Parts: sequence; C-alpha cells; structure tokens
Amino acid sequence: MTTESQHHPRTGAQPLPGAWGMRVVGRSAGLTAAVGALVVLAAALVHGAEPAAAAAVGAAMVVAVVSFGTVALHLVASVMPRASLLVALVTYLTQLAVVMLVFLAISRGDVFADEQARGWLAASMVLATLVWTTAHLVLTARARTPYFDLPPGGES
Repeated sequence: MTTESQHHPRTGAQPLPGAWGMRVVGRSAGLTAAVGALVVLAAALVHGAEPAAAAAVGAAMVVAVVSFGTVALHLVASVMPRASLLVALVTYLTQLAVVMLVFLAISRGDVFADEQARGWLAASMVLATLVWTTAHLVLTARARTPYFDLPPGGES
C-alpha cells in the first residue's frame, strides 16, 4: 500500500517557489511564532516585561531570518536546481552568522541589560530554531513531493 504523492513537476524556470513550498514556510513560521508567543507569555509571567520583550525579539529574529533564507533557497532551486546545494550551504552559513551577530550585539549592548532578559532571549532563539527545524522537516516530509521524475512507462 502506498501513499499517493502530490506531483508538481518543475518545467523550466519558475519565477516563484511552488505553492507547497510557501505553505511549508508559512506553516513553519506560524508554528514557530505560536511557540514564541508561549515563551513570551511565560517570560512575562515569571520575570516581567523586559524578559518578555527579549523573548519576543529572539523568536521574531529566528522566524524572520530562517523564513527569508528558506524562501531565497526555494527561489534559487526553482530557477537553477543544480545550484541548490551550494546556495543551501551559503544560506545556512549566512543565517547562522546573522543570528549570531545580532545576538552578540544585543547581549553586549544595553538593550537587554538584565541577565534574565538575556537568558530569555537565548532560550527563545534556541527553542524557535528547534521548532522551526522540526516543523519544516515534518511538513516537507508530509508534502510528498518527488525529488525527480521517473521516465514514462516506469523504465529506468
């Protein structure tokens, strides 16, 4: 017994990523934002307004950076599939560098001077990254989009 896959062949250059890719990105971002809101609520209840703001900044930063990187990767993959692996690597390294630099700028600056706020910032960033990664993997696997098209007639 097999599960029917959704067949979305890529023919030629497509200006925008497929609808399935945007749905995966949107749902991953939505789930990450929802978990981020729970972290903000927990920070507000436990330690107050500044840690809650720090948690919000951390979760929002992860959602923005990772969403942008994923959409950019989908765009490149739809136009130049052979460059996808290189672009994925460069995108990942860029995302890591941006998040790290912003985190260092915030934690070394006077924005969130309280140690509790910095802890909530880091915790929300780590949790948002884990939620995004898990959601993206699960939703991509459930999309059942084939990596390649078999020749007609099932010949190999």
